[in-house]
Amino acid sequence: MQPLDGISVVELAGGVRGPYAGKLFADFGADVLKVEPVDGDPARREGARPGERPDVERSPLFAHLNTNKRSAVLDPSDAADAALLDRLVAAADLVIHDGTGGWPSAQELREQHPGLVVTSVSAFGTTGPMAGTPGNDLIAYAAGGPLHATGLAEREPIKLAGRVVEYQCGAVAAVASLAGVSAASASGSGMHIDVSNFETQAGSIDRRMALQVGHTFTGRIGQRQGGNREGIVPAGIYPNEDGYCQIVFAPNWLERVAEMLGHEQLIEHLAAPDWMDDPELPGLMSEAVFTWTVQRTKQQAMEDAQARQLAVMPLNSTTDVLADEHFRERGFWQTVDHPTLGRYESPGPQVRMRDGWALRRPAPALGEHTESIRHHPPAVRSAPPGTSPEARLPLEGVRVLDLTVVWAGPLATMLLGDLGAEVIRLDNPLLFPTATRGAIPRPRPGHEADLGQFWSGFPDSDGGERPWNRVAAFLIHARGKKSATLDARKDLGRETLLRLVKECDVFVENNSVKVLEQLGLDWATLREINPRLILLRMPSLGLDGPYRDYIGFGAHMEALCGLTSLRGYTDLDPSSLDATYFMDPASGAAGAFAVMAALRRRDRTGDGELIELAQAENLLNYVGEYVIDASLTGRPHDRHGNRHPHRAPQGVYPCAGDNRWIAISVEDDDQWTRLVELMGSPDWADDGLATETARRERHDELDGRLAEWTASFDRVQLATMLTDAAITSSAVLDEADLATHPHLAARRFFRPNSSADVPEAPFPGHLWRWDGPPLAWGELNVMGRDNDEVYRGILGLTDNEMAALDADGHLSGVYHAPAGTPDRPHDPPVP
Repeated sequence: MQPLDGISVVELAGGVRGPYAGKLFADFGADVLKVEPVDGDPARREGARPGERPDVERSPLFAHLNTNKRSAVLDPSDAADAALLDRLVAAADLVIHDGTGGWPSAQELREQHPGLVVTSVSAFGTTGPMAGTPGNDLIAYAAGGPLHATGLAEREPIKLAGRVVEYQCGAVAAVASLAGVSAASASGSGMHIDVSNFETQAGSIDRRMALQVGHTFTGRIGQRQGGNREGIVPAGIYPNEDGYCQIVFAPNWLERVAEMLGHEQLIEHLAAPDWMDDPELPGLMSEAVFTWTVQRTKQQAMEDAQARQLAVMPLNSTTDVLADEHFRERGFWQTVDHPTLGRYESPGPQVRMRDGWALRRPAPALGEHTESIRHHPPAVRSAPPGTSPEARLPLEGVRVLDLTVVWAGPLATMLLGDLGAEVIRLDNPLLFPTATRGAIPRPRPGHEADLGQFWSGFPDSDGGERPWNRVAAFLIHARGKKSATLDARKDLGRETLLRLVKECDVFVENNSVKVLEQLGLDWATLREINPRLILLRMPSLGLDGPYRDYIGFGAHMEALCGLTSLRGYTDLDPSSLDATYFMDPASGAAGAFAVMAALRRRDRTGDGELIELAQAENLLNYVGEYVIDASLTGRPHDRHGNRHPHRAPQGVYPCAGDNRWIAISVEDDDQWTRLVELMGSPDWADDGLATETARRERHDELDGRLAEWTASFDRVQLATMLTDAAITSSAVLDEADLATHPHLAARRFFRPNSSADVPEAPFPGHLWRWDGPPLAWGELNVMGRDNDEVYRGILGLTDNEMAALDADGHLSGVYHAPAGTPDRPHDPPVP
């Protein structure tokens, strides 16, 4: 039995956002009926390469997004079809709705079917001054993501790869929808869920939240920095014999880095007491890294570095990814026999769990199941009786043990906490979690800005006495969690942790893959202690396979999985690219979805289970259309820059002022006609440019013409003009813009929060709106604050037992020597 077996979904959505939410439901067992208009989902006519327009049955994008679904074609203007749609909706638990296609509105569906959950997935949401404004992947990243901080300082900002921005919106919609179905099953009352792509970017994409909260604290705006910045700590894309590799190192790795590079002068400089202030060191490091990488293939560079536990990954193309030994040995690629596309390989499970993901059928032909549905419509669903006298959050009463690091795992547990779970975060006071509660434990006073724009966001620009409780990059996922401290490497710590496991429903961890086994916390041990436990493990590359023990941050996995090869300036080599960190928010949403699916199955079976979320495999599902296309053609993909395979022109253009930009995406010929009128119908615009094909062939010329036109306008005023003319666009917004954005203000996106160490400040809020029970909003996590509540209140420890824990070094609000307090007075800067 798959975890979502028994859930019935009607999908009234096209493109990427809604269908990816539906795909997650369908792949894990739900019955998803895709109701399409007569001309079908627009994704049926989108290819993965510029200018390639497939017919409605041959789109790699549609084939990827719609596995395991059925398709019915209905005409909303036909009375019989409208009645049939109403019957289908009456039999469903969930409707995924994008506001297009002429179907009844989400509000109408809710009024007609009070027990139904309806999820609206749109560009800007269903309320607020921008409700109904069109948008796509570029527009959402321009408005809500850190587009302004991605790329080269002297060039236009550059978007993320492919359509990953809209995939992320779909993943968030799936989390909210599954939570809504669970809540409705308990209460008997349906709800409306409103997911805005704008807010999913403002609250969970790439570096957005950290930059936003950092701006709140310091007033600094994120900047484009480009690739291969010269500094003490190497970070960037470096050339190899046969391509490129991605490098991002941590400051505490530098001695191992110098040894690997075999550079005696570099080793000597790092050994000096004042090495942090050595002006020669950045140049020596840069030269040594380049010399080392160009003497190796990209695969050799990875293997040599990973042997020393140093994070280097090859910059793979889409065909490289398909051939990679790790994903092949793990059996990740799934062979699909499609009736019109033919045989191809496709990404497998986002998450692995018992009887979880399954490929039951390829994406349906247009209207493939219409006649069977007409002749055998489903029985109308009876309203659930409801077991709760009032609406409750779906995870109330669920206790989550959080042993997570960096960003992906902490985001997953934060989402579970938003849905009512009691989350207990465990920190080890004898082991500082690098890149989790800050880049380093104790920055040099007055030099916090040396940590770089991602890690330097402290209130009042001051790390304070306990900087690990104050850095923005930690606080973005710290709300609503209890904090307890424990060193599980010690006997008493391990014994206490196992007692805590017995009292929990869920255990989430995303440490290096060996950590649980080294602590004696393997699945067999945990299951014996608590048979109902759900253990979510989130390794970067999986619990087995050739790369099992390899380490890396999100930027490394994006390179390995082919995302990095799809983005960047088309006229520059990949070394111009700065690092992005999209994998973490993608993994966080997938982790929360998987836990809720497992809890739903446990409610029926009583059994816990192990969930394996290999973050790289989840990431590969966000570029599935490119992988399918590469499998069919045998050809890798080029970088698109800010362009789209079918919209033309599309790009980011300069506006009046310093570093001011606007994103414009002409989605069809009618939008082009309106844009020409808005520009005053210049002679050049009437020169055979009426069709997409013609505009694509002259895209370079059009980019220059548009840049000349936009350069004299204020970006916000121009965006308003374009939107009023129904032309898809957005100003490229920075942190200051979002902090005062009228649409976000109207939707109350930012909410105040604080802790004993952090004064009250606005923080990015929940990733969706619903008219169900209010989502949880707890105060910010403070290390060790809840030791008494956890150990006395939950475990019932006596005074003597608490004293023993304290004497053994487990109970603390600060990091102790040696790991938490370096031998030097303060830690090195992070460029």
